[in-house]
Amino acid sequence: MRINQIVAGALALIGLAASPEARAWVVVRAAPVYVAPRPVVVVAPAPVYVAPAPVYVPPPAAPSLLTTQLPIGTNISTLPSGCNALTANGRAYYQCGVNWMRAFEGPGGVYYSVVPPP
Repeated sequence: MRINQIVAGALALIGLAASPEARAWVVVRAAPVYVAPRPVVVVAPAPVYVAPAPVYVPPPAAPSLLTTQLPIGTNISTLPSGCNALTANGRAYYQCGVNWMRAFEGPGGVYYSVVPPP
């Protein structure tokens, strides 16, 4: 058994010293020796961490008013950040992504309603 390990080690060193065009030597344990027809790349899998229970998973993000098409007539109390103020046909509009809104005065103060694009 000891002789097989020495022979396998010597063959591995010879394989490492050979030119890149030569055959690659891969030593699997002490024996057998596999001779590949060309260089071989061995990729080890990435380490996997298994967390003990409980594992915290953050809740999914809420849909944004800038990317979600709201039905015409939907009312909201405040504009989301990222809305652009525009004037069309003498009226003030707010473009919030895919939604167009107008400000209205109500009993509870100002609210914004989704309207068709001007």
